[in-house]
Amino acid sequence: MQVFSERTDKPHAYLFGEYTNPLSFDPIELALSEDGQAWQSIFDDLNLSNVYLIDFDWLPPVIADTYRTAGTRDGQQLANSRLDQRDLVLKFIAYCHGDADEKLTFQSLSNFLIRRHNYWVAFDNGGGRMYHVREKTITAEYYGDKMMMITVTLNNFTGVAQSIMPSTHINEVPNIGLGLPTDTVNYVFSTSEFDVNNIGELPVDPLVQGDYLDITLTGTGSPTIANTTTGDAITCTKPLTTGDTFNLIGVNPKINGASGWN
Repeated sequence: MQVFSERTDKPHAYLFGEYTNPLSFDPIELALSEDGQAWQSIFDDLNLSNVYLIDFDWLPPVIADTYRTAGTRDGQQLANSRLDQRDLVLKFIAYCHGDADEKLTFQSLSNFLIRRHNYWVAFDNGGGRMYHVREKTITAEYYGDKMMMITVTLNNFTGVAQSIMPSTHINEVPNIGLGLPTDTVNYVFSTSEFDVNNIGELPVDPLVQGDYLDITLTGTGSPTIANTTTGDAITCTKPLTTGDTFNLIGVNPKINGASGWN
């Protein structure tokens, strides 16, 4: 999967002898995707060749607690706790040729970031994470007619970030901060018994949270999949024969794509 630009001349801070390079900093590369598979980098948009991302917030989790009262008992009891939505603030700087160019640049950045549907954003210094977002606000602060600062607020409505790469290709992109162990991470096995580790910082909960989970088994017999953390388990009561495929998609089991066998 190609997430960021393949350009060999990406914008960068001025180096010795680069007399026409105006940058005194290394801009952050921003990439967008509507499906998490096909990505578009800001460095590949010709209309944004004068716009540079200089900063974005590393988002801390936002905890939303719900409390309840119990009769005449003093205080309240914690009913449940969840991760709430949060705002991701991006800071851009743009160098322009005049007032009209400033307006065109602002419009080009708006067109790049404002989409009809939810989309994913990723940053080249973001540790292999992507955030599911909606554009919230975009404002500009002008410094004459040659430079402006643009502040963009994106709403991470899911409250969490996730790895850009699927687990079967997790080693293709560095995932700083996602709990990766130092040894090789494996999600493809060919033995009759094996352990799978969740390298994320949150438990995978396809039933309550709708987290993506797709387990595929091929083989013979009646396999059992067990979550040793929660104690949950599922056993394929219809024995598999040669060529059969057992899928657990979220919490829905299927054999050869068909449900209703168990």
